[in-house]
Amino acid sequence: MKLQIFPVLLAMVTCSSIPFVFAVSSAQAADFAFSANFSNGYSAEGSFTTKTNAPASFSEISPGNIQFSTSFLESQSLSIFDSNNTLLQSGSSVINGISNDKFLRLDYDNSLTANLPVLNVSTETPSQNPYYFIGNNVDPSGNPVAAGSTNYNLFSYDKITDKYTFLGDTTSIKATPVPEPSSVISSLAVAAFGFGFAFKRKLNNRTASNCPPTNVAVI
Repeated sequence: MKLQIFPVLLAMVTCSSIPFVFAVSSAQAADFAFSANFSNGYSAEGSFTTKTNAPASFSEISPGNIQFSTSFLESQSLSIFDSNNTLLQSGSSVINGISNDKFLRLDYDNSLTANLPVLNVSTETPSQNPYYFIGNNVDPSGNPVAAGSTNYNLFSYDKITDKYTFLGDTTSIKATPVPEPSSVISSLAVAAFGFGFAFKRKLNNRTASNCPPTNVAVI
């Protein structure tokens, strides 16, 4: 009796598992990475993650508070390296949707090749001083200018002395999407679908029957 029921039950599992594999939520955060090589040999590596409600293009602008809840960024991190590729400092100014950078500005436009048209991100944390930041809304002298009107300038900033030190600049910084876990799941889903379809055909040939309707209970 068990040998007669097993193929039918296995066929049901195979058929019912196919739609289950594709039941993957599309409401996910997006991860991005960026890097930059500055004059004078400095370099930077950064990343940011958006919240699930973030549109394809967005502008995250600090309201001027030392700490605030972000609208679109879930996290943001930055690492700065010297000309010998030695890490100078690394920090996350946005963690779990809370920013500690009162100057934060990140515009992401997915319609542009240079998709970070305005940027002011830093390694700032409450405990780090001095810290480093990149901004194309601050000129090499440390003066605020119209967003995007200058190169992406790299500075170190001492909060105690209020001193800006210009370290170098670059003309372009581009963010690259990091593959989402769902893309891996989708690949597995396609593979599972192919296996299930082939197995179903083989099973049907052996049992000379199709999968039972999903609304019929088999006892």
